Amino acid sequence: MDSTCLPVYSTPLDERRPTPLPLLVCGDQLDCLKHLTALDVGAQDATERRGVRALVIGIHMPDAEHPRQALKSRLRNARDAINTHLRWHPMVRHVIYVVHRDPASASPDKAVRLLSTTVRAHHAEIEMRHGRDICITGIVTSNQTSPEAFAKRVNDRIRTAPFEGSYATSWDEIADKSLAAGVCPFLCVWGFGLVDS
Repeated sequence: MDSTCLPVYSTPLDERRPTPLPLLVCGDQLDCLKHLTALDVGAQDATERRGVRALVIGIHMPDAEHPRQALKSRLRNARDAINTHLRWHPMVRHVIYVVHRDPASASPDKAVRLLSTTVRAHHAEIEMRHGRDICITGIVTSNQTSPEAFAKRVNDRIRTAPFEGSYATSWDEIADKSLAAGVCPFLCVWGFGLVDS
């Protein structure tokens, strides 16, 4: 009796596309978020709610007379929205603030500093209020942000367990590298509160 072995075709591990993790996108609709595979914000199915692993919130930085105060207000509103979603989505381990900056609004450095302060404070608040270990990332984007590359950075980020609890950066810093490569050791240590400032 002859036996025939059928050829087995497989894709090498490093070429396989990982299955997207369930994430929820809320807030302002930003062009850089359009390639993220996300659940509907209004998903009420218990399976979908429990499966969400990351929250991404879009914030359009207003071109206002006082951009710093306007951004602070938008970040405060975003924080309230995220806290509400965290009650409904117990498996969330990543929160990503995405602040889109128009060329006429505040400088990227100022936006990153303000976002950094916000994500650090929110990280501490979530740990105290929700008793959960969550990584919060803030990214300041601009008109030069590639939606495809941005989606890749976000998906790579939510598949990791980062050393730092909170981190903020601009798209310019991570356009050609992963978010993990953009983190400097000082921010990692500072994010855990090991350094007094």
